[in-house]
Amino acid sequence: MPTTDELTIRQQSAVELQHVLPLLLGMLLLTVGLAMFLSGTTDGTALLQPSIVVFGGTTVALLASFSVAHVGRAMQDAVDRGIRGGTSAEEMVRAMMKVCDISRRDGLLGVADIRTDSLILSDVCQLIGDAADEDSIQDSLINQRAVEESHYKMYSDVFLFAAAYAVIVGCLGSVIRAVSLSSVVNVAQQVEAASHAVTTTGMVMLPAIIGISLALMLAILLARLRVVHYRQLAIIDLAYRGTSIILEDNNVQRLKNRLLWLLPQGIR
Repeated sequence: MPTTDELTIRQQSAVELQHVLPLLLGMLLLTVGLAMFLSGTTDGTALLQPSIVVFGGTTVALLASFSVAHVGRAMQDAVDRGIRGGTSAEEMVRAMMKVCDISRRDGLLGVADIRTDSLILSDVCQLIGDAADEDSIQDSLINQRAVEESHYKMYSDVFLFAAAYAVIVGCLGSVIRAVSLSSVVNVAQQVEAASHAVTTTGMVMLPAIIGISLALMLAILLARLRVVHYRQLAIIDLAYRGTSIILEDNNVQRLKNRLLWLLPQGIR
């Protein structure tokens, strides 16, 4: 069976703890660092309790909203797409060029025998091997786009809700801190503590600042996931457009030029 390095498209693997832990640790450190900057505090121990409250509360709320498997799959998606960047357009162009070369050398049946881990490439090779008509190719394209849209919405919702929960839990923690502080300070003590009002306000606002900082980190991750999602849609279009081109004209160089022309400037 024809299998080559050019037909290797980076796929999302099973959830692995060693991949997810660096993401969580990095997000924790960035959140704490940003919270220290925004709050003006230099005492790291002062951030310990509110950080536990915000991260713990957000995690509990997230697991109450989604299943453990769903959250784990979203974390793996964040690693594969948000950090690694997912599949690149160049990978797909090289793979389609190799498919075109095999179709020219071994015929359509040779393409049908190609084995690859990529679901998109596997579907494309099957269509070429069956000499599919344009309607069948368009139907497969629509189905793949629908799968990608569903995939993006399912897993981006986890981080969207996590950002919302982080802000809510942080603000709730600040309210509880303010109420607790006001209940133990009597009128005489309030006059004496007037000079420390700025410090007290900063300590009260720490949970909210940490929650907002975590939400900001998640917003950056969501932005990266959206960029990769749009690139993935363009790659899907490229793969099925390449299928039509190969069935019309299996010249490798002309295929490459036409596929590169179809890619938006920001994705090349």
